[in-house]
Amino acid sequence: MILQDLRKSMKPMMWIILIAFVASLPLMYLRYRAGGNGQKPLAKVNGVSISYASFAKSYSDVYERYQQTSGGQISPQVETYLKYQVLAQLITNEILWQEANRAKIRIGEEELTEAIERIMRRFPSREAFIRFLDYQRISYRDLKEQIRKQLAINGLTQRIQDSVGVTDQEVKDYWLNENEKIKAAYVFLPPKKYKKEAIVSQEEIATYYDKHKEDFTIPERVKVDYLLISPEEFTKKIKVTEKELESYYEEHPANFEVPEKRRVSHILIKLPPSASEKEEENAKKKIEEIQKKLEEGVDFATLARKYSQDSSSAKKGGDLEFFTYSEMIPSFSKAAFSLKKEGEVSGIVRSPFGYHLIKLTGIKQVYTEPFDKVKPQIKKLLIEQKSEEFAKKEAERVRERIEEKKITFTDYVKKHPFRYNSTPFFSSTEKVEDVGWVPQFNQVSFSLEPGKISSVVPIPQGYSILKLAERKPSRIPPLKEIAPKVKEKVVEEKAKRIAEEKAKHIQEELKKGKDLSSLAKKFGVEYKSLKYFKRGDWIEELGDKDREKFMETAFSLAQGEISPPIWLSKGYYIIKLMGRDLFLEEFTKEREKFTEDLISRKKAEELSLWLQKIREKAKIEDNSRLFFSP
Repeated sequence: MILQDLRKSMKPMMWIILIAFVASLPLMYLRYRAGGNGQKPLAKVNGVSISYASFAKSYSDVYERYQQTSGGQISPQVETYLKYQVLAQLITNEILWQEANRAKIRIGEEELTEAIERIMRRFPSREAFIRFLDYQRISYRDLKEQIRKQLAINGLTQRIQDSVGVTDQEVKDYWLNENEKIKAAYVFLPPKKYKKEAIVSQEEIATYYDKHKEDFTIPERVKVDYLLISPEEFTKKIKVTEKELESYYEEHPANFEVPEKRRVSHILIKLPPSASEKEEENAKKKIEEIQKKLEEGVDFATLARKYSQDSSSAKKGGDLEFFTYSEMIPSFSKAAFSLKKEGEVSGIVRSPFGYHLIKLTGIKQVYTEPFDKVKPQIKKLLIEQKSEEFAKKEAERVRERIEEKKITFTDYVKKHPFRYNSTPFFSSTEKVEDVGWVPQFNQVSFSLEPGKISSVVPIPQGYSILKLAERKPSRIPPLKEIAPKVKEKVVEEKAKRIAEEKAKHIQEELKKGKDLSSLAKKFGVEYKSLKYFKRGDWIEELGDKDREKFMETAFSLAQGEISPPIWLSKGYYIIKLMGRDLFLEEFTKEREKFTEDLISRKKAEELSLWLQKIREKAKIEDNSRLFFSP
């Protein structure tokens, strides 16, 4: 179903796009010039502070948007990565702003007003825009100043990019690189095929062990006992008053706002993602013919039933029912939400699925859900919040009692056995059973001294207090303990050498004029013939790095030439070039497009290099280690 496809395709957006979005949209963050409250700033750029408050605002927006688009939990690794990427972007923006000031780039009021109006148009109404600012606690004055800065930065980067040009030869080389096609054949010799031939002696195993002992090091491991105070312990004890519920509702109106919904019908002419120029042309011609019939007065629903290639909606006259802006892909939503009144039909709209004509059939305006409807939801939320606070306070109280020797860890466990837990042995980089991957838990566990307890450590299950139970130091195990593992490594190395020797033997036979496919049969190895492909095409079973090396080798060969054996991650390959295809007459037709593409690439490269240089010159003080858990 096209409707479902449109909605599903919104989810796998890359997180990096969100960071770029935050960096470029002034609505999403505000920068503060001081750390505040005497707190050390998160970072300094040439003496200008970036406070943690500034970072927290940007990070919160990125985190929330990533969570919405990924549709699930964010792992601790991704969470940490996001933090450092957001900080890096704030530092970059500060550097750019300082450079824009040095370059004396000034933004006029007319340009500033126009930029604000462009942002405002992204919202259903002016009122929605003002509500958004209010919800984000952004004053109009601060917003205006931030947009002024962003426009100055844009002006600076534009100056740098405008200096970029390309020669005719560069364009031609770029076009050749993108459009040249070859066909090739290859044989593949994986070492695992020769494992049975790799007979190893005890002496070889011992020699390998002596040379590679460090490779078998078992890292330091610890086992900890811990108390867990869970928020769930307190939920039944918590009472929430009617006044609290009403206050929360009144103070957080944006939380209960139902966004505008649109109902449309559409006619779709499908296009595959890898559509050729001819397919694109035919699809556009077909949608233009349908558009013409509409202009002549033919009913939209009738045309949808007859021509739309969205089989699910076509039988309903193209109807897609109600949806919010974020439930569809941007190109479709932008067109649907730009229609002014019911019955209006859009122009031709291009999306990843093909060409659409969209007719607006209904509008549900933004509204706030009534208090009585959301009361259970608010109650649940407040109970969760209070439970969390109670659990944290209880954990801090318990820790204080143990620390002040009012009770021992052991005695407390005896009185509260349901709060006691113990981990198996784990390394600093392993996920802990029943805890999950919580870097702070691992870090604290390995920093514990015998007999001491930790500070309160938050984990997904609640609040924990840790005590070291046992520590096993890092060690290199004796050979007899890991002999099978060492033997496997020796077998793998020997099998690789056998595969290499056989590959060289095949190469020698090929030099004598033997046929590649015949030799593949003789040696019992895989032979594959590839149809014409470009440098950027996908080749089955080859990862990115392997594909890059394979392509580099294959495209460097002359007609009929055979490569020496090349090692990729899974084995040895010998490649033969079977043909080369290049229609230079196509270059004239595509010169303009490729010139624009190449200039765009070179501009991005030039900006990246320039930014790298000024970043190297900048005096950056990074205090993130004081704020972020490793």
